[in-house]
Amino acid sequence: MVYHIFQYDIEGVWYRDSQVYSDAQFDAIMDRLEWRLPTGMRVFHFGAPGPEYYPLDNPVVLHRPVLSLNPVALATGALAYRAVLNDKLTRLRIPITHQIERFVICGGPDIWPCFRYVDGGRYVITTELKIVPLSFRAAKEYVQRYHRHNAAPQGHKFSIGLIVPNEDRYIGVAIASVPKARHLNDGLTLEINRVCCDPAFSNACSKLYGAVVKAGKAMGYTRFITYTLPAEGGSSIKAVGFRLAGTVPERKDGWCRTIRRRSSPCPAPAGPKLRWVLDTRPAQNHGNCDE
Repeated sequence: MVYHIFQYDIEGVWYRDSQVYSDAQFDAIMDRLEWRLPTGMRVFHFGAPGPEYYPLDNPVVLHRPVLSLNPVALATGALAYRAVLNDKLTRLRIPITHQIERFVICGGPDIWPCFRYVDGGRYVITTELKIVPLSFRAAKEYVQRYHRHNAAPQGHKFSIGLIVPNEDRYIGVAIASVPKARHLNDGLTLEINRVCCDPAFSNACSKLYGAVVKAGKAMGYTRFITYTLPAEGGSSIKAVGFRLAGTVPERKDGWCRTIRRRSSPCPAPAGPKLRWVLDTRPAQNHGNCDE
């Protein structure tokens, strides 16, 4: 028997598939790929003609880390929307033809297909993104599951979601509420508490921030604030028009107060934070100075 095992290049490391395929299965996969094996993929063939079973004994292939990626699903996972893969290093933009989770195959009529893992760093997906209304429960669940360092807040003024057209899953959420700092809660200031999104999609964060500001302005809010950690760049916030207003120092006792104790662990980092402000009020007119 002759067997086939697919291998995948991810950030310079070769992985082997968790499944071995027969001749018939291999032919079906390659038919789907139009017999153009993408760069970044290899196939190791082993065995011999006849009914005898041959185990995989190649030491190089055996020592590769295992990746459970179904090449059948990838080869048949045609996109329901138009998207391109943006390579930040080479600045190439290649149409995506197949996708399953963060694994994509890119190419075109005059471009040999290539296999890539969309890491959100070098490779990102550029496509149309759509803002949708979202319940607090759904937004909270998304933040609890995907946010890197923050738990979901206890309440909200409103929440929004971000989706790819023709797709049901959310790729990002934003939660806004009245400011937590009492001296900032003047009735016209809105705080963007959480923004959490899939880094595989370019401009997702800035689109969420911009949508919150637009919705808040429609509700009558004129000032918007949000916070980031010092290690975060803030490029998505700057793109919307926020300016850095200062640093909120670390609290010695975290978020606990004598009259208001907080349970541990704290749902938000207690270290210093950067405060960003976007003031949409028109500049005050101090009068004309005519000579």
